[in-house]
Parts: sequence; C-alpha cells; structure tokens
Amino acid sequence: MTARQAWDRCVGRRDRLSGMVVRFGLDDQVDDVVHDAFVAVMTMPRLYPDGFDALLETVVWRRCLVIAASEAARQRLLGHAALRPAPTGDHAELVVERVHAQWLLRHSGVLREPDVWMLDMVSAGYRRQEIADVSGRSIPEVDRALRSVRRRAREKYEVRTFQAINIE
Repeated sequence: MTARQAWDRCVGRRDRLSGMVVRFGLDDQVDDVVHDAFVAVMTMPRLYPDGFDALLETVVWRRCLVIAASEAARQRLLGHAALRPAPTGDHAELVVERVHAQWLLRHSGVLREPDVWMLDMVSAGYRRQEIADVSGRSIPEVDRALRSVRRRAREKYEVRTFQAINIE
C-alpha cells in the first residue's frame, strides 16, 4: 500500500474514527485524536493493507484511553484537599504590603533587628505563611509582629515628623 492509498483510507474512515472519540466523551479533542492517529499510522514503514482499518481504530481507541485516564487522574487530584492551592487574597494586597514595608524601612529611623528582618522579608515579597515557616512562628504571631512593627515605625515617624515641623 502506498502512502497516498493509506492517506485516502484514513480520510475515508475519519467519520467513524471521530464517532469513536465522541463516544469516549472527548468531544473537544476529536480532531486532535484523529489527526494524531493518522500521523502515527502513516509513519509506520510498511503498512499492512488487510489490517489497516483495524490498526487505525486501535490507535484511536488507545489514544482515547490514555486521554480519559489522564483526565480521570487529574479530576481525582483536583478533589484531593491537600493538593488544592492555598487561598490567595487579592494580589494587590501583596504589592501594597511590599511597598509599605519598603517605605517603612527607608523612613522609620532606627528599628530593632527582628523588626528590620520582618519588614525586609515582607518587602522582598514573602507571604506571611513563608515568613512563619522561616521564623518558626504561627501566622497569627507573624501578623501580630507585623502590626507591632508598623505601629512602632509609625510612632517613630510621627515623632520625627512632629519634631521636624516644630524646628522649622
């Protein structure tokens, strides 16, 4: 069988092969699966004319099985609670936190070393969970520490600003 004859047989079986893919429930992947089967069968060096149609159907059937199995595995994984992504708030909050922490580091004057470390982590883009993991604290402890650092930095900045206003 020549390549042209094989291609003509593939095109002639296209509707039947497409129906097989649809029966597997892969409606949106019909063209991809059938085309992959055509390419796979056409790359074989010697095509056997008597078993060509069965070979084509077998290739389509196996590709459908692989896709269906991978989709089923993906669905199982999506339902696994430990693999769900952690809820992330609005990404704008992280940007505001970073900018605020950078501003506090530049303008708040002298801070204690743990305060500087905490603000530096936030300004570098670390999330509260990551800071808690690195520091060995819980997330509520990290939140309290950040509020405390911000409050102390705000108080120092307000005192410096008040003094600067009174001096002028």
